[in-house]
Amino acid sequence: MALRVIDYPRRGKSGLRHWLPSWRLVASTLIAFVLLVTGGAWAVYASIDVPPINESVTQQHLTVVDDKGVVLGRRGPEIRQDVPLSQVPAQVQNAFLSAEDRNFWSDGAISVTGTARALVNDLGGGSTQGGSTITQQYVKNAYLTDERTLSRKVKEAVIALKISQQQPKSQILQGYLNTVYFGRGASGVEMGARAWFNKDVGQLSVAEGAVLAALVNAPSYYELAPKDPNVMAKLQGRWTYVLDGLVKMGKLSQTDRAAVQFPALAAWPRPSSQSDNQDPYLVEAAIGEAEAKTGLTREQLVTGGYTINTTFDSKMQDDAAAAVQAQITSQLNPTKRSVDSYVHTAIATVVPGDGAVRVLYGGDDYAKQAFNASWQGTLSPGSSFKTFALAAYLQKGGTLNDTFDGDSPFRVPNSQQVIPNEGGTSYGQVSVQYALNQSINSVFVELGQQIGMTKVADAARAAGIPVTAAEQSLPTLPLGVVSTNPESMASAYGTFAAHGEQVDPYTVASVVQGGKTVYAHQSLAKQAFTPVVADQVTQGLQGVVTNGSGGGAQLSDGRDVAGKTGTTDLPGDGTKLGSVWFVGYTPTLSTAVAVWGQTEGGVLMPINGMAGKDTVGGGAVAAPLWAAYMNKAVAGTQAQSFTFTAQNNQAVPMNPLSSSPSGTPGTTGSTPGQSSTGLPSPPAPTSTYQPPVTPPSSTTGTTGATGGTTGTTSGNPPSTSNSPGSPGTSTTQSRPSQPSGRPTTTGGLLPQSGG
Repeated sequence: MALRVIDYPRRGKSGLRHWLPSWRLVASTLIAFVLLVTGGAWAVYASIDVPPINESVTQQHLTVVDDKGVVLGRRGPEIRQDVPLSQVPAQVQNAFLSAEDRNFWSDGAISVTGTARALVNDLGGGSTQGGSTITQQYVKNAYLTDERTLSRKVKEAVIALKISQQQPKSQILQGYLNTVYFGRGASGVEMGARAWFNKDVGQLSVAEGAVLAALVNAPSYYELAPKDPNVMAKLQGRWTYVLDGLVKMGKLSQTDRAAVQFPALAAWPRPSSQSDNQDPYLVEAAIGEAEAKTGLTREQLVTGGYTINTTFDSKMQDDAAAAVQAQITSQLNPTKRSVDSYVHTAIATVVPGDGAVRVLYGGDDYAKQAFNASWQGTLSPGSSFKTFALAAYLQKGGTLNDTFDGDSPFRVPNSQQVIPNEGGTSYGQVSVQYALNQSINSVFVELGQQIGMTKVADAARAAGIPVTAAEQSLPTLPLGVVSTNPESMASAYGTFAAHGEQVDPYTVASVVQGGKTVYAHQSLAKQAFTPVVADQVTQGLQGVVTNGSGGGAQLSDGRDVAGKTGTTDLPGDGTKLGSVWFVGYTPTLSTAVAVWGQTEGGVLMPINGMAGKDTVGGGAVAAPLWAAYMNKAVAGTQAQSFTFTAQNNQAVPMNPLSSSPSGTPGTTGSTPGQSSTGLPSPPAPTSTYQPPVTPPSSTTGTTGATGGTTGTTSGNPPSTSNSPGSPGTSTTQSRPSQPSGRPTTTGGLLPQSGG
């Protein structure tokens, strides 16, 4: 007879009792079931570990802001940035609890009924159900996926239980708020606030917080609310549910509830503007410098939740773009004039004495041209470089009143090279100030010969413009045969505005992560020139604007401006203009403007006749552009006068400086009389250089636009612009690699230059 473990059907019983299990059997079966379920549950619980947090949650995007906190752009795999719970207003926190888990602070980590209901509905193909606690939703967002499977639901519940034992409720709520999705590409409550209300989360009202809490239910669907009345009605219905829940929770009074109105939503996508095209230029420049200054890689920056606080002023950047559009772009017609298709413009603005870069305009649209010529390229600055020759001369004891022979051409001593003035014009004996005003080449080449080109090169280097040994050896160095860019020139001129204090330009003020500063810039000022010399340079450059070639740079409110024009020629006969410049400053801002010609392939082109202009030069094109931009840049700011700090060690308005005693370098003739401005009265040109009727048979080197040997006969020098001396303008499209994160002026202009 077989052994029976379970006495069923019951032996010795008849009728209905034979088929009814005994109470012992029922009890033992129930106990066995409970043990089986409990053991199975424990086995499942023990087998599921808390996995590493999702990489997408640990990776936060990079935010780049301007000097006033305006967001210039974001970079990273997901638009998300964590904030501590303390930065989320209590009523905004309560709004999420009202929407998703009203008993969060008191109940457990999981909702058995809610999970079961959601699971049955999901598996049955119904609409997605919430049904989960905030802890479960945080687990799904941070550790799991959105897949609708039984195994995922089980893992969610188990991990939620374990997380609740490891983390306090406040940390779980913080994690949830930083990982929940709000639509519009925004994850986390901080980015949700910015996407829907253009605010930081700490600035949200209870009404706005209720909208964000309502969005969680179906964020992608609610994105359509501003354009679909039916969707808007459902969003407002969900919003009402959240606010009514706050009343039931005792977190909002009936009176306050009645006063709450549905808030206005931010437009999406945001309306396009000029800044949409300009901001990427600034963002990329800042990232490059932040890499160099912090030692962090680009990947670390764009995935680590960093914020780069820059020195840029987005309004001024837009002002620069608007000025270029009005002064240059709108006047170009490539279909009518082929030259107009080659025209490029760059603008850079730096704060004197600090080095903070406010503007780097190097193109009208980043999507079309990512290369930013205002700091990544190189150009010859032409006659705007004469300022450094002037500084070197003043350092040697010269004055603005000293006189030189302004006749054309100037014959370089111990050389067959001759340097003509623009148009071959001769001026006779002129003061240094007048030569600066009129940008007379012969005077500045002679001046450079007198003090030595090493002194000129050293002055440029002291101001922040590198000069190579090859460039230093050229007699045309004072005319700008160097490689530089608008940012460097604006910074170098800022040295004179700051009474001789030189500081390197920078764009990154600080880098912050999680509220902690990981990098903060410190400007290191060097006394490149004495205040007397720097202020004399400023005085001289004021004369260029008030009485010389830079008249177009005068500002509409009459505030003090000092600056210098510049024009360069392309190689050839000296008639092909390569670029035009104006570099100038007020007491508070130093700005360089350059306009040049170049094909998309990088071939340099002349800009003669651009925009149908009969006259193209630094004074005719660059100076008016400078003024159009700077009028907007300084609008609403207090006008300041240039000061002469060396006078009794007190800041007083700049006065014209008296001439040095006789015998100072450069006094080769009588000093012209004084004008009402206190500066030498400009003499009239004495003659215009005319070549011999019959040129010599031998061919000698003549310095034309190239600053080198052009191969023309000595009796027929080519006409030059105000600043011959470079083989033309050039842009070098290589990113900087030096530790400072800012570019050196490299390559391209002189065959002798090695970069």
